[in-house]
Amino acid sequence: ESLTSRVVARDQLVLVVPPGHPWGETPPRTATDLAAGTWVLREAGSGTRSEFASFLLGMGLAPEALDIGLELPSNEAVRAAAEAGVGATVLSASVVAASLEAGLLRQVPFALPERRFLMIRHRARDPGRSAASFAAMLDPAGTEAGS
Repeated sequence: ESLTSRVVARDQLVLVVPPGHPWGETPPRTATDLAAGTWVLREAGSGTRSEFASFLLGMGLAPEALDIGLELPSNEAVRAAAEAGVGATVLSASVVAASLEAGLLRQVPFALPERRFLMIRHRARDPGRSAASFAAMLDPAGTEAGS
Protein backbone atom coordinates (compact mmCIF):
# COMPACT_ATOMS: atom_id res chain seq x y z
CA GLU A 1 0.00 0.00 0.00
CA SER A 2 2.85 2.41 0.63
CA LEU A 3 4.41 1.87 -2.81
CA THR A 4 3.13 2.88 -6.20
CA SER A 5 4.39 1.68 -9.55
CA ARG A 6 4.13 2.94 -13.10
CA VAL A 7 4.93 1.10 -16.31
CA VAL A 8 7.65 3.13 -18.04
CA ALA A 9 8.67 0.73 -20.81
CA ARG A 10 7.75 -2.58 -22.39
CA ASP A 11 9.88 -5.02 -24.34
CA GLN A 12 9.10 -8.38 -25.87
CA LEU A 13 11.20 -11.43 -25.02
CA VAL A 14 12.25 -13.30 -28.16
CA LEU A 15 13.82 -16.68 -28.86
CA VAL A 16 16.83 -16.34 -31.16
CA VAL A 17 19.33 -18.79 -32.65
CA PRO A 18 22.43 -18.47 -34.83
CA PRO A 19 22.05 -19.05 -38.58
CA GLY A 20 22.11 -22.76 -39.35
CA HIS A 21 20.58 -23.78 -36.02
CA PRO A 22 17.94 -26.53 -36.48
CA TRP A 23 15.25 -24.37 -34.82
CA GLY A 24 15.63 -21.89 -37.66
CA GLU A 25 13.95 -24.46 -39.91
CA THR A 26 11.87 -26.43 -37.40
CA PRO A 27 10.86 -24.24 -34.46
CA PRO A 28 10.27 -25.82 -31.05
CA ARG A 29 6.61 -26.22 -30.17
CA THR A 30 6.64 -27.87 -26.75
CA ALA A 31 8.50 -27.81 -23.46
CA THR A 32 10.17 -31.07 -24.49
CA ASP A 33 11.44 -29.38 -27.65
CA LEU A 34 12.91 -26.54 -25.58
CA ALA A 35 14.60 -28.99 -23.22
CA ALA A 36 16.30 -30.68 -26.19
CA GLY A 37 18.28 -27.57 -27.14
CA THR A 38 21.53 -26.10 -25.83
CA TRP A 39 21.10 -22.69 -24.25
CA VAL A 40 23.10 -19.54 -23.57
CA LEU A 41 21.44 -17.67 -20.71
CA ARG A 42 21.90 -14.76 -18.36
CA GLU A 43 23.08 -15.52 -14.85
CA ALA A 44 20.60 -16.64 -12.19
CA GLY A 45 18.95 -13.61 -10.62
CA SER A 46 18.81 -11.46 -13.76
CA GLY A 47 15.40 -10.13 -14.75
CA THR A 48 15.58 -11.74 -18.19
CA ARG A 49 16.45 -15.13 -16.72
CA SER A 50 13.72 -14.85 -14.06
CA GLU A 51 11.06 -14.00 -16.66
CA PHE A 52 12.13 -16.93 -18.83
CA ALA A 53 12.21 -19.29 -15.83
CA SER A 54 8.66 -18.27 -14.86
CA PHE A 55 7.55 -18.85 -18.43
CA LEU A 56 9.12 -22.33 -18.46
CA LEU A 57 7.46 -23.23 -15.16
CA GLY A 58 4.13 -22.14 -16.65
CA MET A 59 4.75 -24.63 -19.47
CA GLY A 60 5.45 -27.36 -16.93
CA LEU A 61 9.21 -27.37 -17.54
CA ALA A 62 11.66 -26.95 -14.67
CA PRO A 63 14.33 -24.43 -15.75
CA GLU A 64 16.94 -26.87 -14.42
CA ALA A 65 15.92 -29.28 -17.20
CA LEU A 66 17.54 -27.02 -19.81
CA ASP A 67 20.98 -27.87 -21.15
CA ILE A 68 22.75 -24.59 -20.35
CA GLY A 69 25.96 -24.54 -22.35
CA LEU A 70 26.99 -21.11 -21.13
CA GLU A 71 25.78 -18.70 -18.45
CA LEU A 72 26.92 -15.08 -18.77
CA PRO A 73 26.55 -11.81 -16.80
CA SER A 74 25.31 -9.43 -19.51
CA ASN A 75 22.86 -9.30 -22.40
CA GLU A 76 25.66 -8.32 -24.76
CA ALA A 77 27.77 -11.35 -23.80
CA VAL A 78 24.79 -13.69 -24.19
CA ARG A 79 23.96 -12.20 -27.59
CA ALA A 80 27.59 -12.53 -28.76
CA ALA A 81 27.77 -16.17 -27.61
CA ALA A 82 24.54 -16.97 -29.45
CA GLU A 83 25.89 -15.26 -32.57
CA ALA A 84 29.03 -17.42 -32.24
CA GLY A 85 26.88 -20.56 -32.34
CA VAL A 86 26.97 -21.66 -28.69
CA GLY A 87 23.19 -22.14 -28.56
CA ALA A 88 19.73 -20.65 -28.43
CA THR A 89 18.83 -17.79 -26.13
CA VAL A 90 15.95 -15.65 -24.96
CA LEU A 91 16.59 -11.91 -24.75
CA SER A 92 14.64 -8.68 -25.09
CA ALA A 93 13.82 -7.76 -28.67
CA SER A 94 15.63 -4.44 -28.24
CA VAL A 95 18.86 -6.27 -27.32
CA VAL A 96 18.90 -8.44 -30.45
CA ALA A 97 17.36 -6.05 -33.01
CA ALA A 98 20.67 -5.10 -34.69
CA SER A 99 21.85 -8.73 -34.75
CA LEU A 100 18.61 -9.83 -36.40
CA GLU A 101 18.85 -7.05 -38.98
CA ALA A 102 22.48 -7.98 -39.73
CA GLY A 103 21.60 -11.67 -40.12
CA LEU A 104 23.79 -12.69 -37.17
CA LEU A 105 20.78 -14.22 -35.38
CA ARG A 106 17.41 -15.58 -36.46
CA GLN A 107 14.23 -15.06 -34.49
CA VAL A 108 12.36 -18.31 -33.88
CA PRO A 109 8.56 -18.08 -33.70
CA PHE A 110 7.64 -18.89 -30.12
CA ALA A 111 5.12 -17.04 -27.94
CA LEU A 112 7.11 -15.52 -25.08
CA PRO A 113 5.96 -12.93 -22.54
CA GLU A 114 6.33 -9.19 -22.79
CA ARG A 115 8.47 -7.59 -20.10
CA ARG A 116 7.24 -4.54 -18.24
CA PHE A 117 9.69 -2.11 -16.69
CA LEU A 118 8.34 -0.31 -13.66
CA MET A 119 9.24 2.84 -11.81
CA ILE A 120 8.44 2.27 -8.15
CA ARG A 121 8.17 4.98 -5.53
CA HIS A 122 6.94 5.47 -2.00
CA ARG A 123 3.53 7.19 -1.94
CA ALA A 124 4.27 9.34 1.09
CA ARG A 125 7.71 10.59 0.02
CA ASP A 126 8.40 13.56 -2.20
CA PRO A 127 10.55 12.24 -5.05
CA GLY A 128 12.62 15.42 -5.26
CA ARG A 129 13.39 17.44 -8.38
CA SER A 130 15.85 15.00 -9.94
CA ALA A 131 13.57 11.99 -9.60
CA ALA A 132 10.56 14.02 -10.77
CA SER A 133 12.50 15.19 -13.85
CA PHE A 134 13.61 11.63 -14.56
CA ALA A 135 10.01 10.40 -14.25
CA ALA A 136 8.80 13.12 -16.62
CA MET A 137 11.46 12.13 -19.16
CA LEU A 138 10.22 8.52 -19.20
CA ASP A 139 7.27 7.26 -21.21
CA PRO A 140 4.54 9.86 -20.66
CA ALA A 141 1.97 7.16 -21.46
CA GLY A 142 3.07 5.09 -18.46
CA THR A 143 0.21 3.98 -16.28
CA GLU A 144 -0.12 3.11 -12.66
CA ALA A 145 0.45 -0.62 -12.24
CA GLY A 146 -0.91 -0.90 -8.72
CA SER A 147 0.56 -1.00 -5.25
